[in-house]
Amino acid sequence: MKINSSLLWIAAICLLISGCSNYRELNQLGIITGIGIDQNDDPDKPYRVTYQVINPSGLSKSGSSGGQGLAVINYTVTARTMQEAYGKESGVIPRENMVSHLSVIVIDEELARDGLDLLFDAFDRGKSARTGIPIFIARGKTAEDVLGVIEPLEITPGKNIVSTTKNNQQMYGSSSEVLVYEAISALLSEGKDVSLPGISIRNYSKTAKKTGNFETTTPAILESKGLAIFRKGKMVRWLDGETARAANFVTSDIGRTPVVLPCGDKGNVTINAIGVKSKIKTEIHHEQPVIHTSLNVMGETVDTSCELDLSNPKLLKEFEKKMENKLKKQIKKTISIAQKEKADIFGFGDALSRTNPNYWRQHKKNWDNLFSEAQISMKVNVNVINTGMRVEPYESKYTE
Repeated sequence: MKINSSLLWIAAICLLISGCSNYRELNQLGIITGIGIDQNDDPDKPYRVTYQVINPSGLSKSGSSGGQGLAVINYTVTARTMQEAYGKESGVIPRENMVSHLSVIVIDEELARDGLDLLFDAFDRGKSARTGIPIFIARGKTAEDVLGVIEPLEITPGKNIVSTTKNNQQMYGSSSEVLVYEAISALLSEGKDVSLPGISIRNYSKTAKKTGNFETTTPAILESKGLAIFRKGKMVRWLDGETARAANFVTSDIGRTPVVLPCGDKGNVTINAIGVKSKIKTEIHHEQPVIHTSLNVMGETVDTSCELDLSNPKLLKEFEKKMENKLKKQIKKTISIAQKEKADIFGFGDALSRTNPNYWRQHKKNWDNLFSEAQISMKVNVNVINTGMRVEPYESKYTE
């Protein structure tokens, strides 16, 4: 019994020791929160990868000593592969690397136009694979530049990129968040192409990467801008403004968005589109695909610069019709652009493969050409459910 009791004590001590074996102090870790991937000029080392690492002392804003330095530090290396870059950055980051808190990946536009190929393989393979990370295309500047902007309202550039894009998706809808596994799925699909949100720098200056960026009322800021569309893994063009928003109408990736309609001689009425729901259906007619899209939108009137009696149901019906026609026009224009580029970013081909599997198996190799020539049938239904707390606008004393 004594021997067994001793063995139990030894086993307990071993368990306690092993339980702490993975423990690390914060100042021993290099916590990577963002990765920027640029195309390098050296063909032997095609990737220039920037790792954004948290600076714990910079995060501290309180205490006797206060924060020391910026909240993040960027380290850049060149390599032949992403995994080689991850290994080489251990030579410049003086702490044990940790990617479990990675929150954003930014890709250089030049690299995106050259082709994504198997760029995301390193994020989808191995024990530390991370595929739930949002991806963005750096527009007008390098990914390294984008991750270097220090804004006053967010602690890290990575958090700012994600927050700005989510705000845009909820408030306007010209951008939407795309995760690594979604991009990989589209790259593997024969019936859908990739589309990724763009991020640019507004008011760029030499102080954008310095604390001096805080010392002006118009600092350099990160801006959610446009939608990059791809064909067979290569970026072909940008969609901007209403065309980018229309793409998200088709895929229902919109929280709410204002639609401005004319009223009177010079006035406008703004209706917020909410509850956006779309459906895609395909059929074959005379051996050619016909794509049917239907969009249901609820609307709320949020402002007007016209003398209107919004209690009049005929007037509301008139605005519903105007909104339907405007959305239909924007969506048709966006689909037409995608057809011209032979980039099925909406997944019409995937829908066809489910509804007409036999036809799909015979024609999937030629889907880009079939998509570019496919007939588009569209229905848009708008229902204005709320006119706000005022039926008639207030009358200005300057109105004649």
